[in-house]
Amino acid sequence: MRFSTPQPAARPVLASGPRPAPRGIRRILARPALSACLLSLAAAILSAGLGAAPPAASASTLTIYSNNLKTSAGQAQIRQFGKASCSRGGSAKALRVTVGKATRECFFSVPVNGRDLQASVTARLFKKTPKRIIKRTWVAVNLRQSADGSRYQFAVMPRTRRYSLRKVDAKGQVKQLAQGKSSKVIKAPDKANKITLRAFNGVKGKPASTARLLGMVNGKRLVLHDDAHGNELEGRDTTISVGSNKGARNAIGSFLNLKIAMPDPF
Repeated sequence: MRFSTPQPAARPVLASGPRPAPRGIRRILARPALSACLLSLAAAILSAGLGAAPPAASASTLTIYSNNLKTSAGQAQIRQFGKASCSRGGSAKALRVTVGKATRECFFSVPVNGRDLQASVTARLFKKTPKRIIKRTWVAVNLRQSADGSRYQFAVMPRTRRYSLRKVDAKGQVKQLAQGKSSKVIKAPDKANKITLRAFNGVKGKPASTARLLGMVNGKRLVLHDDAHGNELEGRDTTISVGSNKGARNAIGSFLNLKIAMPDPF
């Protein structure tokens, strides 16, 4: 999804509810050249009427996908990413995920592809998660994810009230971009934490390759980090996940109120 730098456009789901974009829109956006022209024209119109697009640090956003995950139809749109041992279920309250045997993390993909996106979801880690792993188990939002596992990840560990912003490469090497603890902001297991991760290129005064990363929990900004090598991650998938740095078997989490946004104006 190209908003602020001249890269091939991705395929957003332009919907206010849990519905995919019309087939015609997906066909147009799947053609980089035509999509780039359309988006460039739109950006020029917006700039003429509203002024230049704001830098990534202060960019306002436009919601392009919303799914409360409280219906079977909405939950069906969220599919497992990868082949790990994971089980899922749902009710009128949320999408529930249980990590299976020999598995560190379970990922579930959102039907929105793009580079410059913001994803937010309300997540819970349940107390039923085994005591031996609950301290190191997280719920997370992931952007620019690829099938090789590379991604940006903003993870929240409710039991210890810690958070971590990470960059994972294709070989599985994890680089900690920022981390910390916030007992006043992060809520304990069984309680809801609204997790938000933003990754926008186009930072004013920075090289085009720079990605500005913003991590928030329950409306409070905990992380703001500039990655000078933001173009290293070529993945365009967006996922939500439950996991641990070791085996996370029988960890249980849930998700609801999922929203995906893009820079506005783009």
